[in-house]
Amino acid sequence: MTRGLYVADVEDGLCMAIRTLWDVGIQVDCGSNGGNKKGVAIASRGLLRIYGSLGSPNVFVLSHFHLDHYSGLFDASLKRRLVPFRISTVHYPRLPDFKERMEFFEALEAVSFRVFGAETGVMAYELLEAISRINGQGFEYEPLSAGDSIKANGSVFEVLWPPSEISKEEKILTKVRKALEDFHRAIEKDAETKRLYKRVRESGLYEKYLKRGTVRKAEETSEERLEKREPERKLPDIVKRANDSLRDAANHMCLAFFEDNRLLFFGDLEKQEIKKIVKELKSRDKTFFYVLVPPHHGTHWDDSLEEIRCFYSMSSCGRKLCSKVNPGLKKIAKRPLATCVNGDVTVPVFQRYAAWGQTPFALWEHLLRAR
Repeated sequence: MTRGLYVADVEDGLCMAIRTLWDVGIQVDCGSNGGNKKGVAIASRGLLRIYGSLGSPNVFVLSHFHLDHYSGLFDASLKRRLVPFRISTVHYPRLPDFKERMEFFEALEAVSFRVFGAETGVMAYELLEAISRINGQGFEYEPLSAGDSIKANGSVFEVLWPPSEISKEEKILTKVRKALEDFHRAIEKDAETKRLYKRVRESGLYEKYLKRGTVRKAEETSEERLEKREPERKLPDIVKRANDSLRDAANHMCLAFFEDNRLLFFGDLEKQEIKKIVKELKSRDKTFFYVLVPPHHGTHWDDSLEEIRCFYSMSSCGRKLCSKVNPGLKKIAKRPLATCVNGDVTVPVFQRYAAWGQTPFALWEHLLRAR
């Protein structure tokens, strides 16, 4: 059961911590915005202070492989043991099964290699390797699909998205195919992207991260690097276009999950996925939540969200996205909050009820129904 929740002010990224009733720390994303000073703040404040006496998260959950959702880990790992991690489990979204699955995955990895700079061209490896550098122990990793669960010593968060398989009729495949078209234009015109694509495909490093596995302690891990690369300041327009298209398609496959009527997390999902998730929640009679973390920093919206009611909505957004936070959140939330206005946000803990593992749901659900 969720005991408390904290969202750090990291501009237009996300760094969220959940503290369960049994004092298990769950870190959801660890993003900084483009390497600014707030990325360094993640290491000293966003990962130490939020857990208080815990000192470390026990579970790390990545909503999706966008740099603004996990680059803070690299800031932390550069400071080595400043943040004494004791993570036992890492979760991230599993890429659904569909005809172009592997082609899309390889394209996504190659463009990440080209745009952001890396040592392997494999985003999952980079993420896990960063955690291993600052973790005091080995850990397991597991990609998740709808129907799976994030479990933390009695607390269970049910995964709503991504699906395990995308059918031929799904509109998301239109986005995937558009992204692949843009990518193939890029490798035709840009020799470096083509070279990196070939290296990623030939390495086969990414395959083991498509299923559950184990990472040993950092000093015991084997070298899997392809080459050392630095992020490039100026990219060809055709590569930028491919990167944007691939990122857009990846948004449709990020993690969304909920815990009973305490927390609903949408990740960066788009309109069509929002509608499907709300429909699923309604079928379970789950439309009232204590905390809602709305889609894409509060900027993505579908009218079906008007079926949801929450006490708090918590949007993690900076100067770029603050003006784009959807006003509809004011209709569905008793107290809509945004880090660009409220700074670091902590949801109050109902200590009186914590001993019995309860929150006064009847009280705030009554308030929500009365709106």
